[in-house]
Amino acid sequence: MLFGQRSGQRRGRRSVAVKGEDLETETTLSLEEAYHGTTRLIRLNGQTIRVTITPGVADQQMLRIAGKGRAGTSGGPNGDLYLTVKIAPHPEFQRMVNDLHCVLPVELYTAVLGGKTQIKTLKGKVTVDIPKGTPNGKELRLRGLGMPVYAKKSECGNLLVKIDIVLPEHLSEEEMNLFGKLAALRK
Repeated sequence: MLFGQRSGQRRGRRSVAVKGEDLETETTLSLEEAYHGTTRLIRLNGQTIRVTITPGVADQQMLRIAGKGRAGTSGGPNGDLYLTVKIAPHPEFQRMVNDLHCVLPVELYTAVLGGKTQIKTLKGKVTVDIPKGTPNGKELRLRGLGMPVYAKKSECGNLLVKIDIVLPEHLSEEEMNLFGKLAALRK
């Protein structure tokens, strides 16, 4: 034996299993798609991968799709695919974590006298009670009408509705006189 090796024996090299390379890509969703959940077909490396995106996914959230990266060598596992989700801006709603914020135009008369008005949410239309004497800029909290909490089926954030009082335009002479009388009564 020379240097700890037996004469006449050769040590064969074993191939070492190596995991495949991870891949990264991104996709953009509308706020509605992030709210309801969706699927995307991702074309990468000559293959098409169907990815199911859970409701409530956040902007810039990275999803790991196991085994959808490059092939491993010598029997090693495939790499993973990392998908960064971007959420496009919405014209009516702003998202803050799981809460949604929007502005609701309300007529002066409804703000003063109180009443009901319809508002569009990502769940559909709902009726909102406007309390008597609602000030401009007041925020109403509609529980459970915000974004779904990611990976928690029955939890949702809130919808925060900021009241924007709309003053009447093109008042008639009679309406102006009535506002004058109201102003005199307030003094």
